[in-house]
Amino acid sequence: MSPICCRLMGVILLATAVSAPISGQTSSGSQQSQAPIAHPPVEPIVSMRDRNTTASTQPQRKRSYSLSLTGTDWTDTGVTVVAGETADFTSTGSYALGDGRSSSPDGLDRGWRDMLRVFPLNSAKVGEVVGRVSDVGASVPFSVGAKNQVTFPTSGRLFLRVNLSSDLSGNGTYKVQVKFAAASKTPQTTPQAASAPVSGVVSPETFADIPRRVVDQTHHEGDMVNYALLGSEEQVRAAFKAAGWVAVDKTVEDAVLHGLLSTLNHEAYTEMPMSTLYLFGRPQDLSFARGDPLMVAAERHHLRVWQTDKSVGGLPLWVGSATHDIGFEKDQRNGNVTHKIDPKIDDERDYLLQSFDATGGFSSAAYVTPADPLTTARTATGGSFYSDGRILVMELK
Repeated sequence: MSPICCRLMGVILLATAVSAPISGQTSSGSQQSQAPIAHPPVEPIVSMRDRNTTASTQPQRKRSYSLSLTGTDWTDTGVTVVAGETADFTSTGSYALGDGRSSSPDGLDRGWRDMLRVFPLNSAKVGEVVGRVSDVGASVPFSVGAKNQVTFPTSGRLFLRVNLSSDLSGNGTYKVQVKFAAASKTPQTTPQAASAPVSGVVSPETFADIPRRVVDQTHHEGDMVNYALLGSEEQVRAAFKAAGWVAVDKTVEDAVLHGLLSTLNHEAYTEMPMSTLYLFGRPQDLSFARGDPLMVAAERHHLRVWQTDKSVGGLPLWVGSATHDIGFEKDQRNGNVTHKIDPKIDDERDYLLQSFDATGGFSSAAYVTPADPLTTARTATGGSFYSDGRILVMELK
């Protein structure tokens, strides 16, 4: 079977599989833990953008760096960048790919076989120079190519690599020159200053009338509400897009058409639909996901968002549930197949935080511990998940 046929068959089968309500639902009879919470009611979060910079100091570095890029893994350049500053990249050289192709720093258009591969940056070309700031797994890579100007969304170490999949080897060398603006033009930041707004307007009472869990169509209690956003719908959509999350397709029909168009355009497809869950008596307003194209049906980061009827600090309040699908398991209620979620539910909450932080998506953030925190629950399939009970709150830019 040809690569294009494999790709289209996969889209149809996967879209059909995930159209059923299989999102880590939990039994309504599960018990909450009575263990005391050791966290303060409101705990400000210091952004990555502020941890390594101060108002009076900047990274000790040169104005220009010449770097050699070899191999197929992320390379730590040893260069620290600061949120908001700009650098000019110029890349030269060539890479010989394992399948006989030769690439320049601008990369190659994808062939059909490349549609069955997973790349560090699926929107970039094969063999292109790409970069990212920090080694946090939620960081979103960006294109560098032969010539590009990049404004860094966050602070941290600069990493570079060749945009190749794990099964596509390459040999060669790219020479990358990075030039920074003068130090006087570098934006100044103050640690923790950005954390004050959210921590000053939210409190445990903010979530007093917000349900702790979502429900399915048969009113079985499901995933926990573990994050909140402050901002307009436009800000919500923009923040998720910038952080590498995609708005998922709503129906199987949409998925098949979208998957077909993506395949014909040699693009990755990660917008697989997810099941409908309910909060405030209505289905989610928005649904987003992050996942590798070949694993998206079984393993992906995904979440749902509901707008509340409340405002905090003059900004609309949105709440949601974020979980990480890590495979499939048998649903003990009916014998069907269901998604298995990572029981360490706080890891997904913090993955969301890291993805927004890595792209400068929020102006301030805090953890809030409600008066009746949910710390553990048992899934309908017999598994359990657990949490420290805190809700992540981010004020969006």
